[in-house]
Amino acid sequence: FSPPDGSPPSEFLRRLVLEGLRRRYPRLQTPDPRPQIETELGIINDVGYEEYFLITWDFLQNCRRRGIEWITRGSAADSLVCYCLGISSVCPIRFDLYFRRFLNQERMALNKLPDIDIDFAHDFRDDVVKLIFEKYGREHCAVVGGFSTFQARSAFAEVAKVLGVSEREVRKFTDHFPWSFGGGWIPDEPTPSGGAGLIEMLRASPENRDLPFDEEPYRTALQMAEFLDGVPRYPKMHPCGLVLSRQPLHQLTPTFIAHKGYATTHFDMDAVETIGLVKMDILAQGGLAAMRDVKAMLGERGIEVDLDRCIARDKSDGRLLLGDPQAPEPWRDPKVWEMIANGSARAVHHIESPAMTSLCRMCNVREIDGLIAIVSVIRPGAANEGKKLAFTRRYQGLEPVTYPHPSLEACLRSTYGLVVYEEHILQLCEAFAGLPPGRADVLRRALNKQKRALIEEIRGEFFESARTRGHSPEKTAEVWGLVTGFAGYAFCKAHSTAYGVEAYQSAWLKRYFPAEFMAAVLTNGKGFYHPIVYVLECHRLGLKLLPPSANEPGPAFVPQGNSIRVPLTRVKGLTTRTKDAILDARERGPFDSLADFFHRVAPAGEELEAMIRVGAFDEFGEMRTRQFWQAQHLLKTCGAGVEPNQGWLIPPPGLQHLPGIPLHEPSRRECLEWETDLFGFAVSGHPLELFADVAWDTYCPVNRLGEFVGETVTTCGLVVEQRTHHQITGEPMKFLSLADWTGIVETELFAQTYKSYGLATVRYPVLEIEARVEHFDNGRGFTLRVLRAGKPRRSREHARAVKTR
Repeated sequence: FSPPDGSPPSEFLRRLVLEGLRRRYPRLQTPDPRPQIETELGIINDVGYEEYFLITWDFLQNCRRRGIEWITRGSAADSLVCYCLGISSVCPIRFDLYFRRFLNQERMALNKLPDIDIDFAHDFRDDVVKLIFEKYGREHCAVVGGFSTFQARSAFAEVAKVLGVSEREVRKFTDHFPWSFGGGWIPDEPTPSGGAGLIEMLRASPENRDLPFDEEPYRTALQMAEFLDGVPRYPKMHPCGLVLSRQPLHQLTPTFIAHKGYATTHFDMDAVETIGLVKMDILAQGGLAAMRDVKAMLGERGIEVDLDRCIARDKSDGRLLLGDPQAPEPWRDPKVWEMIANGSARAVHHIESPAMTSLCRMCNVREIDGLIAIVSVIRPGAANEGKKLAFTRRYQGLEPVTYPHPSLEACLRSTYGLVVYEEHILQLCEAFAGLPPGRADVLRRALNKQKRALIEEIRGEFFESARTRGHSPEKTAEVWGLVTGFAGYAFCKAHSTAYGVEAYQSAWLKRYFPAEFMAAVLTNGKGFYHPIVYVLECHRLGLKLLPPSANEPGPAFVPQGNSIRVPLTRVKGLTTRTKDAILDARERGPFDSLADFFHRVAPAGEELEAMIRVGAFDEFGEMRTRQFWQAQHLLKTCGAGVEPNQGWLIPPPGLQHLPGIPLHEPSRRECLEWETDLFGFAVSGHPLELFADVAWDTYCPVNRLGEFVGETVTTCGLVVEQRTHHQITGEPMKFLSLADWTGIVETELFAQTYKSYGLATVRYPVLEIEARVEHFDNGRGFTLRVLRAGKPRRSREHARAVKTR
């Protein structure tokens, strides 16, 4: 990076940071941020990282000029320099973030180069990558490469096809496969037996009970698939990494041209770090796209939103509509916290999963620091069940806070004596055992990647260092257990902070602008759940879905008061050519009839029929069956798939000249089935209308389950989400989300129940369960511990109808 004024990079960086410091902290701040700034600038200068910060600042300025927003996540948000430069948006002083997790001399001495991870809206990421390539050129910029390796599903599928198994049978066989081989790792305990090999793991799942493991060619395919585990399959692009260099990249690494046309390194992310290349992570995120789209929709309504302060104003006169500009912090709206604490944050990025909504209820979280901790507590490295329950109790004062050793109170105070954040590993090693920061960072990485030999090596150093500080072997073993209990991936506090703040902002939008928010979530399609869950959430919020319209074709879901218009371009089976033709034709003017649409768009016959089935032409006043015959007439007389506006010089007679005959209209159920087939969810009615044969009135509804705490109930619901996990014993278990007419509930099938009834969970789309209602400690929610699962009861009317037929 060459500063525009010709000054040295270190001097230019200092000037930018001090300008940003005055902008970020216009009044006297306690504590004074200037000593922290000087410390960081000193370390940045020592490790020669000034230009990296300036390169990042420069390209983000370019993004800002183009209206592209971002969130800096990961340990870079620890840096006050990043905050003052505008690279990150959370204050490290306010949230007590730990800069040494991001950058320290010891880490650099070990050639472990930190990078700045930046999230962009998923549909803008490629634009950002293009900006960087345009600025630095292919000679000095490349995407980080690597190799895609065979995993369980892909290895079996490829081998089975070679052995003559059809694509359909392969998919049926791999439907419930794990993604990879081997089991999880429990520190200082044997690997679960279920992970010893692929066949053993598959046999352990009751959902695979009917698969022909011992029949040929499946048996041979499974054996060969396990042999192929980890074998390179093809070169690939890293999903987010870019590297820059002063000298031409070809002097440092061979490259190839990836399918997107970018130069890509043959070296993987570890190798490019080893040769000294600095990596940028340019990541894609759906939540940012949804928030951006909500702001754009509100802008069209004349409402301007400032998410940093959580306020809304009238664009015409600046009148305040929502929020308090004078509030010391923008994260204190009680209505937003009530929504989060009640588990109603479905569709809110980062906190919408069943585990997260349950944890928010278990904690009754109502402040930003608690939410930030929860974002990390749920991660695999932090969230064993005992630690999660201890956090929920201590957070609410239901259990006393204790510390494993007085030296650890300072670093664990904000998390109530529990190891929650990734930097706690560093702080425990330094504060308790006096381990060098660089060595503690090596341990952190080894724990993330489960390098057991390296962990065992550092264990000896930890115990020896702790002994020299006078700690007993028993206490040292206890603290070491806390450190290694972090096996697996966890968030650093800066990462959790960035995501916690974003989650609150997203929840604020959902609470006050639900139609725009749900429309944006459905448009971007990057949420945790299948779209049907968001459709159910729309029904819960009182938002009606409107069928697609030829004159409102999309491509986005569009809010209209308390309704949301489903876009026509989302119909399954439409080609890209047809979608583009619809949008282009509509740009030139509205359609006035089915025939007008046909002549201007020229869709294929099956595409036209699909659009008729979902009601795209109902606005023109004709019934569906008549539309169908009109389409057949157009296809017969004008031909399908011809160029738009090409046809007969003298058109043949229309349908009005044909004799009238009685036409049978499709039933409501048929329309709902067509919508489900072509959109993935029902539009003109509730998704559960398709299961009218279920005796819903004979089951305990979801919204009344809380009345039966400690009792066994029988309830029923559509399976909308399911996740298989391994218990600490290595045995498989399952979590299910069930939806009925009154809401969605989370359920648990522990190992023994799952072994007996797991097959039913995939056999029946609507599942009857007998379960025990187990309350949360704070009394604000419950979970269902399933005892039995099976086929639901049929309603009497349906049974009589079947008997009559």
